[in-house]
Amino acid sequence: MAVVSSSRVLIADGDATLRRRLYAALLEADIFSDCVSTTVDAMEHLHDRPYAVIVVDIGLPGGDIDRVVDSIGAIAQHQRPVVLVLAANAEAARTLDVEIVQIVLRKPVHLRQLVELIRSCIRGVDTRLAEPPEKGNGNGDHLTS
Repeated sequence: MAVVSSSRVLIADGDATLRRRLYAALLEADIFSDCVSTTVDAMEHLHDRPYAVIVVDIGLPGGDIDRVVDSIGAIAQHQRPVVLVLAANAEAARTLDVEIVQIVLRKPVHLRQLVELIRSCIRGVDTRLAEPPEKGNGNGDHLTS
């Protein structure tokens, strides 16, 4: 399987504030991204262009998250994106295909940590992330949905 050459990120989350803040933070880090708010839009974007990293909320509106994961799996024969799933708890993500979903992050997630993790994924380094702190750091970068 070929590795994705694009460094573009797909952000798929129903929370408009989270999408805007993550988009802005990635742009500041010179990482380009596309944002979608439903599973239908996510699946359309997945077939339109390659992504190095896909950040998807397990509660993405508009359908079953497994449909998005299946779409990622279908394109994985041509590209190999890193898939980050945001979930309120680890139990919610237990049914996802572990061959496709590499990382599950428990919400809330710190914006700076998420940007660094995405940058690491793009570079292809170790993508394990320590458990996020329980509270924000006071800099307004604590993401929840």
